[in-house]
Amino acid sequence: MAGAVDKDRHETFEEMIGPVGSPLQHMLLKAARRANRTADKLRLSAQKRFPFILPSRGPLSDLDGGIQVSVHVVSRDPLVLYTPVGGPRPFYSVAAIGRRLASRGATFLLMPSWTLERPAVVDQIGRDLAWYARLCPDHEVIFLCNTGEERRLIAAVGGTAIFSNHNLMISEDVFRPLPDVPVEFDAVYTGRISHTKRHYLAFDIERLVHIATSIGELPPSGARAFLRRLQAQSPLHRIANPIVDGMTASLSQEEVNRVYNQAAVGLCLSAAEGAMYSSMEYLMAGLPIVSTPSLGGRDVYFDRDYCLIAEPEPTAIRKAVETLRDRAIPRQEIRARTLEKVRAQRLELMAYLSALLRRMGSDAPSLSQWPFPPTSALMRWAPVRDHARELAALASPAD
Repeated sequence: MAGAVDKDRHETFEEMIGPVGSPLQHMLLKAARRANRTADKLRLSAQKRFPFILPSRGPLSDLDGGIQVSVHVVSRDPLVLYTPVGGPRPFYSVAAIGRRLASRGATFLLMPSWTLERPAVVDQIGRDLAWYARLCPDHEVIFLCNTGEERRLIAAVGGTAIFSNHNLMISEDVFRPLPDVPVEFDAVYTGRISHTKRHYLAFDIERLVHIATSIGELPPSGARAFLRRLQAQSPLHRIANPIVDGMTASLSQEEVNRVYNQAAVGLCLSAAEGAMYSSMEYLMAGLPIVSTPSLGGRDVYFDRDYCLIAEPEPTAIRKAVETLRDRAIPRQEIRARTLEKVRAQRLELMAYLSALLRRMGSDAPSLSQWPFPPTSALMRWAPVRDHARELAALASPAD
């Protein structure tokens, strides 16, 4: 693409929002973008520093209490917590919640939400692990890595890591083929409103449906302009989300699954991210996948029979979609072959966790059922002070 300015062929802000009505509107959009980026930088700066420098007691100790983290309790006694980590300094969320639990024993299972195949980031993780071991000597930290290379990198800086891709968490009970739903689209793309998602690569596809949500990477005015651009591409392109005041509303997981079943192929178009939940959702629903080359681990469960890796060019993506669409691979076959891989790796993780719990002093029998809920319940985002309060209540003796 002529206007792309980086090696990953990301669009610029101006390209994402498309043509605007007047020079004044364009100026206002750019001003909103600058303000949004400044706010993001301040937020990231606080995340990267506060949990590591604040005192454990006193009036300043809770300055990081508003940081949003997700914490799922895998085991109450012994305490085992599952939490995603990401961003430029991934360990910040562990530091924020962990220093509030320093007086108790605990094990953290860390799920990388963004690729750890970034040497500078992993070097910082190594330094943070050494700092944390001094602060919380009764805590254990285990990285559940999305790729073998991530596991190797974490181990090289002194971390404990296993290969356990986070797409194991996707529920096959929610995402499944629906035989009564007719196929209306050549492809579906689930992608948040972000330059990293490279939506423009899908624009040559004849019949396309988007599932698009905003997490604030663009200011609201910019996100609305981006959605207008998606809508203007073709009368055969549609946004599945309800649009309220120019912004997309969320869909339930059941609604998302229905949209998947209206499409012939699922799209994965980013150059780098985490393992990409939606890639596994597609496969559970029986969709073949067209992906670009990527870092992050989404290709762990791919199969060359129904997953094609295409160059990050609109024409190449369209041709790959048409190829898989015309193959008409039975959805139940894609799902069954995916589940065979998933169930084997779930058993490996269950055996690892059972051994971990025994080592921590549990006398409970080995895990015989998958201990994680669907991602809609697993990802519980809240201020770190709220999670700390809940965990303190778990430790309190019953009345």
